[in-house]
Amino acid sequence: MRWLLVLVAVAVVVNAVTLSPLVPWQSWRLWSEPAPAQEFFITVKDYTFHLPSEKMYVDVGEPVKFTVTSEDVTYGFGVFREDGSMVFQMQVLPGYNNSIVWVFDQPGSYTIRSTEYSGPNNYLMVVQGAIVVR
Repeated sequence: MRWLLVLVAVAVVVNAVTLSPLVPWQSWRLWSEPAPAQEFFITVKDYTFHLPSEKMYVDVGEPVKFTVTSEDVTYGFGVFREDGSMVFQMQVLPGYNNSIVWVFDQPGSYTIRSTEYSGPNNYLMVVQGAIVVR
């Protein structure tokens, strides 16, 4: 019985620490999503990203919302740094507005790629320098 009380106490402490608003990565994600300064609407169809403009300009530290919709099959929407490392990605389901709010913390040029295999032309789904963070 004593081990059960210890287990419950440990679970309560772990939850209190990891879900606390004092933890930096939890400060806005759990309690309140920041209002985006900009929102970009992107459509994907026939293995092509249809962007609102040739380049999307964002300021460092500014919350930005990406809303991506597929008109045919499931795609991935991944944003990558210049060194090829992934910043974030989300699955884009057809017929839904798939959204994510992101705050870029480093200036640079970011590439969009499909991160979900969607067919033989998936490898063509790369837009170099689509997002410019200044």
